[in-house]
Amino acid sequence: MKSNKMKNIIATINIILMLFTSILSAQVNVENIFSQANELYNKGDYIEAINNYKEIIKNDLHSAELYYNLGNSYYKIDSIAPSIYYYEKAIQLNPNDSEILDNLELANNSLVDKIDPITTPLIESIFNRVSNIFYFETWGYISIFFSFLIVALFLSYYFANNSKLKRTAFVLLCISIIFMLVSLTNGNNGYNSYMHNEYAIIYSYETDLKTEPNFRSETLFMLHEGTKVQVIENYNNWIKIRLANGQIGYIQLIDVKIL
Repeated sequence: MKSNKMKNIIATINIILMLFTSILSAQVNVENIFSQANELYNKGDYIEAINNYKEIIKNDLHSAELYYNLGNSYYKIDSIAPSIYYYEKAIQLNPNDSEILDNLELANNSLVDKIDPITTPLIESIFNRVSNIFYFETWGYISIFFSFLIVALFLSYYFANNSKLKRTAFVLLCISIIFMLVSLTNGNNGYNSYMHNEYAIIYSYETDLKTEPNFRSETLFMLHEGTKVQVIENYNNWIKIRLANGQIGYIQLIDVKIL
């Protein structure tokens, strides 16, 4: 019986080691592909660089840097729609990266469609900027940190014998509660925005914005590649969209790529 138990333990250890080795090997392989893609980009072989970057995505690995490099590669070959798509993907993971934002603005300057966005109220704009400092998952981790800190400060306040230490613990406790509530609010808003606000980039050279989801309806105007739209609803092969200026209409699903 003991020998059987020992065999089971050894077999379990071997399985764990094999899994660890395979994960480590896959990570090393991905890093090699990423390095090769960067070298190809620096040599000006942008098509091959794109293929290598996409090979990493096929392995279900994602990062702001990866999407940023893809956006740069597409921009170099004058593929504006894909470049904007991948810059937007990068911003979803790293909303305040100045280089990504600058390159996205540069790509947007190449667009045919010049759509002025609706002016956001000052307070809402400030609130959105604060929320975008971190990805919603990061806000979640911050709120967890402050939760533990609140417990520690409460215990310090409760058991402290020194009045000065009690006051300090109480003040820090109040501040920590405020920061925890702020991080929870920002995380929740970021999550809701991620889950319920779906966007897409127009990939077709041009597409008609219709009043209804069919070809017989009136054409409002033409939209062109690279324009970002908000997806409101799906209607089989059509989607209802909202533009940055608030204009609503319908375009074919095949003409866009969902972010």
